[in-house]
Amino acid sequence: MSINISEEISKNFHLFWDNYPAPVMLVQKDRTILGVNKAGQAAGYPVGVRCIDLGEKKHHEGCAADKALQEGAAVRAVVYLEHAGIVGDVNWIPLAGSNDLFLHFIDDITEYAAERLLPAKTCGC
Repeated sequence: MSINISEEISKNFHLFWDNYPAPVMLVQKDRTILGVNKAGQAAGYPVGVRCIDLGEKKHHEGCAADKALQEGAAVRAVVYLEHAGIVGDVNWIPLAGSNDLFLHFIDDITEYAAERLLPAKTCGC
């Protein structure tokens, strides 16, 4: 499944997301990354690669992209991401008027997170 995004969608994506401090991906339903904002470019997020092929498979177990696309509504999860060592505010947001495109990004909210979201600390005694 290949989707060609219009110049207008690409322009609007960059207009609204290029100054966002966290990496943001514009992704199609089959998980191919169609665009990334400036933070995503700086972090080395590749365009044309499926996001689910990045990292280990277990890192994608909580993916809610299908739910967001099926419901036509944003899905959010606040979880501890062990592989990154952060509490992430994870978002999947379908584009209005599209059944095939969504935004995906994770904000690091570790410094604001409740203790219950962090892993148990072991005693260094």
